[in-house]
Amino acid sequence: MMARLVRNLITQEAIMPKIYYPDNFKIEVVKHYKMHHSISATLEKYGIARSTLFKWKKKYEENHFFRVSKRPTNAGHKAKAHLDKLNKIVAASKELRCGVTASITEKVAEINRLEGKYSIHVLCEALQLPRGTYYNRKKRGEKPNQYEIADNEIKVLIREIFDESKERFGRNPIKYRLQERGYQVNKMRISRLMKEMGLKVKVAPYASEHKKPIPRNKFPNLLHQDFHPEAPNVSWVSDITYVKVQAQYMFVCVVIDLFSRRVLSYGISDTIDTVLTINTFDEAFEERGRPENLLFHSDQGVQYTAFAFRTHLEELKCRQSFSSPGYPYDNSVCESFFNTLKKEAIYYHIYDSAAELAAVLDEYIEYYNEVRMHRTLKMKTPSQFETEFFERVNL
Repeated sequence: MMARLVRNLITQEAIMPKIYYPDNFKIEVVKHYKMHHSISATLEKYGIARSTLFKWKKKYEENHFFRVSKRPTNAGHKAKAHLDKLNKIVAASKELRCGVTASITEKVAEINRLEGKYSIHVLCEALQLPRGTYYNRKKRGEKPNQYEIADNEIKVLIREIFDESKERFGRNPIKYRLQERGYQVNKMRISRLMKEMGLKVKVAPYASEHKKPIPRNKFPNLLHQDFHPEAPNVSWVSDITYVKVQAQYMFVCVVIDLFSRRVLSYGISDTIDTVLTINTFDEAFEERGRPENLLFHSDQGVQYTAFAFRTHLEELKCRQSFSSPGYPYDNSVCESFFNTLKKEAIYYHIYDSAAELAAVLDEYIEYYNEVRMHRTLKMKTPSQFETEFFERVNL
């Protein structure tokens, strides 16, 4: 009797249809769990097994890069070396008589002039000239190679096409005009040559008057550009930027304390969504001891205005503030940080993997918090500024 019952159960299980879940449903489940919902709540909400959840989570993590990094507390040798290198590049740039848009001949001449006072490495970095190009030119003398001779020939044609268009043609139209004349030139080369010649497409001076009116602010702005709170953990700001890694873009989210300009946390992801903003915020929130009455300011990107994100901040009793649409000055501290980050670190590298980008961010943000002096902080570092504040409070 028991054997027959077991056979019947096995037969019923065998003939039960297998459930196939669409990929977008699997991603939704994993993201719901990653937004700090418990395992049991996720399983109950979507009616799936625990093993199924973790199987989908593993596959999602294999296909998507995501990481939130904690802030290191002490400056290391890499940060100091980075500072020394940047100071030398800045000093060399002030003495150069040409810029990054100059021709190779002009750049090589300037490097030869300043060689001895600055290293070749620093001078090439300042002029954005590959060291291999410099040494090849120096080895053969001033005689141009075949590639440079072709550049000079193409420059004449580009100038002619550009003038005929009355300064309206950019690299794409010029590329097709060159093809019509029998020249196969890629767009990057055209861009480089136009930059060397100082050719810029004409832009209407009053274009801003023809733009659509800025919509009324749907979400409240509680910060009102008050970028100088009297203590830490009063006002935080956040924003997202992107960095190209091979053929795709990685998204970087940061949270900054306005009092000290300290980067509290940052997240890197290949998808720009609420998972990125929630986890980056939570990293900072836990790191700073879950501060009370916190004001959190951002732009009105969907990652910040999403119901899940707003509800999460409400549960933590954090007030949320938003920049006015089309008005970046409301979040200028984050804008300024990203601009500095890109000029001092990001643009010095070409990234083959997200891990390489993460390593650069690790090094730079440690340097930014612990070593880099800020004019806004009276030439103190963010860590130093906070330390002095707490020393005064504890007196």
